[in-house]
Amino acid sequence: MDTPTPPTAAEAQLLLDRADRLSRSAHNATRWPYITFVLALGVATSMGTFAMALTTGTAFGLSYFGTLGVVFALMLFFLAGIRGRSAFARSRRWTGYIASWFVTYAAAIAVVIWAHGSVLLAGIASGLILLVAMFSAAREARS
Repeated sequence: MDTPTPPTAAEAQLLLDRADRLSRSAHNATRWPYITFVLALGVATSMGTFAMALTTGTAFGLSYFGTLGVVFALMLFFLAGIRGRSAFARSRRWTGYIASWFVTYAAAIAVVIWAHGSVLLAGIASGLILLVAMFSAAREARS
């Protein structure tokens, strides 16, 4: 049985470069569904809470159920998109993204409940949701 000869320095560098490219490619394939989801979630909930804060009656119900429908559709497509690649969902960074989105979403829902009709507060709360989602998506895209 022959023992393989060790690679030269140039061959080793080529192998390391190839491994780095494969690692980046795998990471990119895993993170893009997450980036898309957090950005779409932010847009949908921002627009939905803004609409809920400013409407009443049938329009309120339409914006409420429309937001719920979009969020559930996003979750369904997200879960189908990450099937088998869900390791990132257990990371601290992802937990931070979702926790920060949830805090701003809860604030926007509080505006819907207690300051219904206030354009300024609705705009601020909904804008914060969008800013948090955009910051989270941008941070993940750069990592």
